[in-house]
Amino acid sequence: MEKELAEDVSVKPRRRNKARSESSASDQPASVGTVAGRTAGSATNSEGKARLGGFSRAIRLLDEITAYGPLRFAELEERLKLPKATLHRALNDLILERLITFDERSLNYSAGFRILELANQVWARSDIRSLARDQLEKLCDICNETVQLSVMADLHTVYIDSVESSNNVRMSMSVGNKVPIYCSGPGKLLLAWCALDEQKSIIERLSFAEFTLNTITQRDVLLANLKDIRQQGYAHEDEEHFAGIRAIAAPIVDRAGNAVAAISITAPTFRIEPQRFDIWREALVKAAADVSARLAPATRM
Repeated sequence: MEKELAEDVSVKPRRRNKARSESSASDQPASVGTVAGRTAGSATNSEGKARLGGFSRAIRLLDEITAYGPLRFAELEERLKLPKATLHRALNDLILERLITFDERSLNYSAGFRILELANQVWARSDIRSLARDQLEKLCDICNETVQLSVMADLHTVYIDSVESSNNVRMSMSVGNKVPIYCSGPGKLLLAWCALDEQKSIIERLSFAEFTLNTITQRDVLLANLKDIRQQGYAHEDEEHFAGIRAIAAPIVDRAGNAVAAISITAPTFRIEPQRFDIWREALVKAAADVSARLAPATRM
């Protein structure tokens, strides 16, 4: 039987049960109603500013829910310091557009499927994805292990393309899935290429969770690891997110030297021998450099 190791972080629909009667009204979602139409040209400058302010609030809400969710109403109110009525309206708008969902059992707001739909449309047209695709396939041919393309999204690594191994036991991570930045090879690599002040700011916001015995859970240890990664030019992941899984990652850099994405090879520990690993590393670094060279003309000022 084929065994796949995968993590699906997409928001799954849940059965809608009646909310607990003792729940506070503030934890209930805003009612979904019809928005009254307006006569064209009747909006005043103040109304325009109000709509812009509403858009900014919606973006802030999405940022909080996608980065830290699921979250309850009271948690969002505390984080964003918004009046209850304003927050209810903003949440209602996001629910209507399927950008967030509300679970009546847990009273939590979570990221909606439409976010992934929009992200997939962007990634499908991404220059970096099209530039890197043939190198992902070549690497997979060389090592017959899963090869992935990743980008950094706030505190996570997001996989935007993948070529899977044909082995029965293999790593399988769907496009759109994300992993905390501190426990993945691509994540640590991309974090290592950030400016030092940005790096420290991101690390201060991390909430460390111990996924395995090898997961880095201390800020000073992570900082030391990032320094080593930057010096050697590639990153290792040694069973830090999944037990029995290792990875190696190399950066795709733009003309200014910024790491815009990472290519990684991920494999079960039992198939990684020292000699084989050295061959993979050389091929990986070469592939990332090749994509970087292709990217350079597109990033000239």
